[in-house]
Amino acid sequence: MKERIKGRKNFPTEEVDSDNFLSDNEIRKLINRKKKIKFSQEDFDKLFNCVHCGECETEPERFLLKQKFIEDGNTFDEKNEMLEYFQKYRTPYPTNKMRIKIPEGIPSESDTLFFMGCLSTIRIPKYTEHALQYLLNQNIDFTILEEEICCGWHLLASGLKSEFEVCINENAKVFEKYRRVICLCPACFYLFKTYLLPKLNTDLEIKYISDYIKPSESKHLGRVGVQHLCQLMNRGKEGVDTLVNASLKRSGYEVIDVPHWCCGGGTGWMGRTSIIESVARKRMSDFNREDIDYVTTYCPSCWWILRRFSKLCKIKPKAKDLFELLL
Repeated sequence: MKERIKGRKNFPTEEVDSDNFLSDNEIRKLINRKKKIKFSQEDFDKLFNCVHCGECETEPERFLLKQKFIEDGNTFDEKNEMLEYFQKYRTPYPTNKMRIKIPEGIPSESDTLFFMGCLSTIRIPKYTEHALQYLLNQNIDFTILEEEICCGWHLLASGLKSEFEVCINENAKVFEKYRRVICLCPACFYLFKTYLLPKLNTDLEIKYISDYIKPSESKHLGRVGVQHLCQLMNRGKEGVDTLVNASLKRSGYEVIDVPHWCCGGGTGWMGRTSIIESVARKRMSDFNREDIDYVTTYCPSCWWILRRFSKLCKIKPKAKDLFELLL
């Protein structure tokens, strides 16, 4: 595999913790022996040395090995808290209350649902408000739910299979009344297409918000570095980076080439947080350039990383989400 950034491995967790990195071949060997082996707590660092960027060929198998880790009686620090919040709120957080200010003009009924996700509505409300206003400005007909059920990504990525299936089944019942669902989060998009659609007897269409990105009608100025989405490009939605870059250029921005690399936010802020932070800090160093005015993205998890670590690392460019740049 050709390295995208000179001197750096393409697999982010191999770069920051090579001692605990499991290659595709090692994962396949473990899967073949899964029924014969029993994981211990000492296996945590290796099995959870993953931010689920989709760069490897064995992401589904890594989910299965994490499930086996839990089934074998092991745990991790956040597990009990995560399950408590799941039972109470169906989110990874100690609340399910949305913090967004809903703009005027969203109809109460539509055959298209805009599914925002729990990170988007609880932790980064401004990002989500920009996305809502952007869709309204594009005259997209959609509605939103008063209360959402988490897609279950944090559960799947943590090996909690039965709880993950609850999220998928409950969302499947909600989605039956819609013809189309637009996702703001690439993890939601991936899970709904992969795990939820097969449960439905309807012709539901699952879209990602990038499908609605268009150049701004007003011209803008500035040099932009873009954090494109591992969770789209590595899961079959190639070309989204080209589309987004073209929309920015046609809006007047100069897009600065920053070779793609993971931001570290694929699993959110859970699991091995030291690994996530190490990946995030390396990625911020890529954007810390004098010839970039703004660093942007169109993923809630990437945005959470950009907003947090651009400040912690004191990088020169200002973090602005894609929707704000195009409004």
